[in-house]
Amino acid sequence: MNYETLDLTMNPQEEARRRHKLRSFIKENCGRTHFSKKECETLLLVHYKLTKNRHMDRKYFRKVMYTLLDFSNDHLIENIFSAFDRENRLVITKESWLLGMSLLLRGSLDERIAFCFKVYDFMGEGYIKRDQMFRLLKHTFRGTLLDEDPEEYVRDLIDLIMTKMDLDRDGLVSFDDYSRSVRKTPALLEALGYCLPSRPAVYAFMSTLTPRVTTMHSKLYLSRAKVKMRDS
Repeated sequence: MNYETLDLTMNPQEEARRRHKLRSFIKENCGRTHFSKKECETLLLVHYKLTKNRHMDRKYFRKVMYTLLDFSNDHLIENIFSAFDRENRLVITKESWLLGMSLLLRGSLDERIAFCFKVYDFMGEGYIKRDQMFRLLKHTFRGTLLDEDPEEYVRDLIDLIMTKMDLDRDGLVSFDDYSRSVRKTPALLEALGYCLPSRPAVYAFMSTLTPRVTTMHSKLYLSRAKVKMRDS
């Protein structure tokens, strides 16, 4: 079978062999994503190249997310890894990679709400308590508030968040509280820390998967990403 080349950095024969091996996996799983078949193939080739010589564990995942999607929120990346790792394998498999990238790059509001809540609910209890919010937010303002006590500022912010999101006033933010609050006020989606890529980062990465996304901003962004990977 002849294949249109998708990755010019790969040996054509190696790419063809890999795509042949992925055919059944793509047929089974592509429909679970927001990608076309060709986009799924390209994303899986990216995963193959990234994991050819090593597993994508937590440490490597942090580097990959920083390089490809400009994730620099180190204190949340552990939680993001756990939300990505659907199979609880402690490494990002090709299935976790494909479904996770579908959510990050093209996820629906429902998917993003569920993902962000899972990242914030790092205890897996089904609700978020004040002390968890403090742990999530305290790093955000460290070193940025010169004239204020950062811990006091965070506590004030938590009071405001609870006012907006604790709809049943039980001192906890349940998934229902969170979901309803975000649907009413979308800006609250990442109120407890950024766990989704920025729009420019999404456009830049998507320009490598599909010709429909080709902006000057994307090209500049990708040139920066190459420097990051080379220097890290």
